[in-house]
Amino acid sequence: MVSNSLASSQLYLKYRPLVASTVKPEIKIGAFYPSLSAENTALGWLSPHFLSNSAINSWIGEELRVGGIEASIRQNGRQVNSPWSWKLLGSVFKGNDTTGTLIAWRGFALHDRQSLYNERVNFLPIPWVVSEEGFNAPAWTEPFREIDKRVGYYIGAHAAYKRQYEVKYYFYDNRADPNVLDSDRLYAWRTRFHSFTAKHQVSTNITVFAQAMAGNTIMGDNIINNDFYSAFLATAYTVRSFTHSARVDWYHVIDKDDQPNDPNASQGQAITLNTTYQINDYASVSGEWQWNNGRQANLAFFQPTETFSENTIQLAFTLRY
Repeated sequence: MVSNSLASSQLYLKYRPLVASTVKPEIKIGAFYPSLSAENTALGWLSPHFLSNSAINSWIGEELRVGGIEASIRQNGRQVNSPWSWKLLGSVFKGNDTTGTLIAWRGFALHDRQSLYNERVNFLPIPWVVSEEGFNAPAWTEPFREIDKRVGYYIGAHAAYKRQYEVKYYFYDNRADPNVLDSDRLYAWRTRFHSFTAKHQVSTNITVFAQAMAGNTIMGDNIINNDFYSAFLATAYTVRSFTHSARVDWYHVIDKDDQPNDPNASQGQAITLNTTYQINDYASVSGEWQWNNGRQANLAFFQPTETFSENTIQLAFTLRY
């Protein structure tokens, strides 16, 4: 990724008016992530348990940010003597027209990167993508660019039982016109998905959480048509100043179009293990190992096989204020 100027990952205002009702409204305006992640819950959309994100949230960090307005209503169960709390929300936004590009032409990945506004994300120059005989498109995308001037939306619902269980559901649709492209030959991609998350606080020191996503992205008049699926299951165990976390990932992109020169199918699985030592309220040290293994059809243009296998070890010292 190459940044051409000073940029941000999120910038928004949140307004919570004081009302007498137990049902509270809230308005958020600006550029932000939908609150659909099961793992990226810390300040700055970071994960409190892992250095690298799941396949789902790695993709969200790279390609999904909304510039618009979100309105919600919520009720805290304690205010009405109920074990249940809930929240309903909806958003309209512009931008995110190229969302889906990386799923098709790069596939899912696992990392900790968050794209900034005005930033390009590069991918391998797939011959049919970059050639004049093919799509004549660049080997990069700008994830938050507005191309077709259409408004996208998402809706969501949260429910929590005491502080033991929490579930979330989101439906996202950027409503992009897949037949529109701009002067840089970046297409708008019509991308829609369902996201489900669940969290269970088993005890004071054991948490289990999971997320699943199913969606579709289309570019052109069915030139590219991909279904995509991903899920992970994770757990975190805290004892004294140590937190030990484990996550299992699965992801799959199904190529449904009839374009033999541009294969988009991919699938894989990953295991991530992390141990973090909390030095104090602000500083921590982490060690993480990750194994990521799979198959991606367009890798055959750049190496002898479509398969890949990665082992990554990371050490990090983190300061958070």
